[in-house]
Amino acid sequence: MTDIIIPIKHLSAAKTRLACQLSPDKRAGLVLAMLQDLLTTITGIGHRRIWIVTSDRTVVQTVRRFNVSWVPETRARGYNAAVTLGIASVPAGSDIAIVPGDIPLAKPDEIARLIAPTDPSRPTVRLVPSRDRQGTNGLFMSANARIEPGFGPGSFKGHTRRAMARHLEPTNLEAPGMALDIDTPADLLDLSACAGTGVTGRYLLGMGLADDHDRYDRGAA
Repeated sequence: MTDIIIPIKHLSAAKTRLACQLSPDKRAGLVLAMLQDLLTTITGIGHRRIWIVTSDRTVVQTVRRFNVSWVPETRARGYNAAVTLGIASVPAGSDIAIVPGDIPLAKPDEIARLIAPTDPSRPTVRLVPSRDRQGTNGLFMSANARIEPGFGPGSFKGHTRRAMARHLEPTNLEAPGMALDIDTPADLLDLSACAGTGVTGRYLLGMGLADDHDRYDRGAA
C-alpha cells in the first residue's frame, strides 16, 4: 500500500494569485475546503497513511477527523522542500505518492490508479500532468524508484527527464479531475462551474461564486 504526501502552505500565504478576487480569509477557507474534498476522496481508497506537511495548525485541526499524520514545517522553504520533508517522514520501503491539496475534483478511480500496488521487482514511476501539461499533479514512486522531486513550472517534463535518467520509463496517467489545480482566476472560474456538492462547492456557493449545485455531479465521494 502507498503512503500519500500532501504539502500545504501556511494559510497566510495561500493562493496569492487569487488576491484580486478573494480576501486572505476567503483564500484560506478555499484551501481548507479543497483539502477536505480531496481527503474525503482518498479516504475511500486503500492506502497506508496520509502525511500532511504544513506549518499551519489551523490546517491540522481542520483535517484531524481524517486521521492524517502531521509533518510540521518549522520554517517554510518552498514546496519541494516540504515534499522532501514528507518523504523523509515515510517509513523506508514504502511506495509514495505526492499530490497537491488543491485538486478537489479528483475522482476515486484517478487516485486509485495513481497509488495502485506495484510489482516489487519492477521500479515504477507514475505521473499525472496538470491540464496545461506543464505541472505535475500526481507523482508516484515505488519503494525502489525514488527520483528527486521538482514541482513547479515545467515539472511534468522535468520529472520525466529525472525518471529517464535513472532508466525508468514513467507511466503517464490521464486524470481530468486531478488535472485541475486552482491557482489562477481562470482556474477558479472553471472550478466554480463544476465543483459539485462537496465542501468546496458549498463554500463557493456561499460566496456567490457557483450556481445551484444540483445542476452538477462531481462524481467523487
